Amino acid sequence: MSSIVVIADDTAVEIAAERENAVVQAKSLTIDNQEGTTDRDIQLRDVFTPSNYYGAPSPIPGQDIERFRALVAAGDIITWGEEDLKGMKCLGAMKVLSSVADAALDRCYVTVGYEHE
Repeated sequence: MSSIVVIADDTAVEIAAERENAVVQAKSLTIDNQEGTTDRDIQLRDVFTPSNYYGAPSPIPGQDIERFRALVAAGDIITWGEEDLKGMKCLGAMKVLSSVADAALDRCYVTVGYEHE
């Protein structure tokens, strides 16, 4: 299992890249807002471009779909395990998005364990 720690920001941060013929399965998730001074709405987003098909518009528009959302209070830390995240899959790239911009004195860390299937 791969894992990565990113700083949550109001611009999407990539966790796992899109792979052809594979999905990204979240196995663990920890949102650490202990250094945060504001509550955060954290999302895991699925960003992908569908395959071309007969009759499709040209070019095919990309998709950006919310797959998971959690509200984490300032000063709090929350962890989800594999059972909690069962079925949370991304067809393309998995990205993290925060409702609040990162700042030096208002920082939130997101740790995601994942596998490509």
